[in-house]
Amino acid sequence: MAIDETYLNSLSVEALRSELRYALEVQYGILFALRDVPEMPSPFVLLHLGTVAKWPEDKDRGKKLQRELGLDAIPPKSECESGAGLWSIIRDAIRTARSATT
Repeated sequence: MAIDETYLNSLSVEALRSELRYALEVQYGILFALRDVPEMPSPFVLLHLGTVAKWPEDKDRGKKLQRELGLDAIPPKSECESGAGLWSIIRDAIRTARSATT
């Protein structure tokens, strides 16, 4: 692999810190949700789960949950709705696995 010696990284230290902080907030938000298994994680976590959700199945499931749990739990944003649908599948799987081991 050749190194492009003419490349100049214009990213400031503060911008790098900001990007790193954001990435860690996403990672820890998801990790804590997996650890604590809340009924619904924060909208911030739902937003990021929504980026890997399956369309339209997870979104439809999330919309149904949104009607049950309300807009405070699942904001009216398609990524959050999709993330909520995916989260409910993940949560069910975690709870099933935990009950099988006890």
